[in-house]
Amino acid sequence: MHWIRGTRRILAAEWRVIRGRDPDLNPVDITEYSGPLLVAGVAIAIVGILPLVGTHLGSDAVFGPLIGSFALAAVATTTIAWLLATVLAGLVVLVVYHSSPKTATMTTEHAVRASFDRITGISSSVTLIAFISGLVSLAIALPRLESTDDEDSVLARLLSAQVACLLLALVLAFTVEALRTATAILGSQVKVIASVGGLLITLVSFYLASTIGPFEPIALTRTLLDAWLPATVDGTPRDEVIADLLPGSARAWTALTVTGYVVVMWLLLGWHTGDLRRLRAAVRIVGH
Repeated sequence: MHWIRGTRRILAAEWRVIRGRDPDLNPVDITEYSGPLLVAGVAIAIVGILPLVGTHLGSDAVFGPLIGSFALAAVATTTIAWLLATVLAGLVVLVVYHSSPKTATMTTEHAVRASFDRITGISSSVTLIAFISGLVSLAIALPRLESTDDEDSVLARLLSAQVACLLLALVLAFTVEALRTATAILGSQVKVIASVGGLLITLVSFYLASTIGPFEPIALTRTLLDAWLPATVDGTPRDEVIADLLPGSARAWTALTVTGYVVVMWLLLGWHTGDLRRLRAAVRIVGH
């Protein structure tokens, strides 16, 4: 019975502490508390609902294979660009800054390990969030999907939505990590313009990855579509469908889009890490 009396004393002491304080329901405090939680909840809901809607719309004979093929090609291109950015940054440290081979290798290996760990964590988190929020979305009937005789359709769409989120997360993660890794490797030798050098190296890496070799996104998308689509789509031969989807000007538009995409990601990353602020401060000091 001693533990019962001890528990009662602890609860009584806690109750006296609570009664000794004046409750204050400040609307501002409640808003500051609930606001970020509400935004996070909406973001998680979007991650769960939109991929399900996308996989539902992707059941189209052409739209689904096109989006899937382009997503796979984008992952392949960004992965190769990440590897190229790492190698090029290491070569710059070795050749331009005359660092020893051992130092350049250790710096590169450390940056790659840290980058890969971040990519793994981000992709795992996004995939898990997509799966859980997708289950919750289906539980509350959002989005409403028409009934079907296929008993595996709900699970198939959940898994498809999960894969879609994973591919998107990998594209974004490898792009950001190409910038971060190149900047980190250059940062071992130069501090002020490391982020600018990382941007230039990443742009060169994406250019090489998207124009040279088997991972060129348009060529890879065409190859995947050729294996994915049936021989005829609504009476139209597969080659004609692919030619209409991927015209000759697609390569130029892809290169322009990739350049703008990398620059935007660099600006967002620089704003998040404070590199842009430090760069502006350094330029201001030099200017005076």
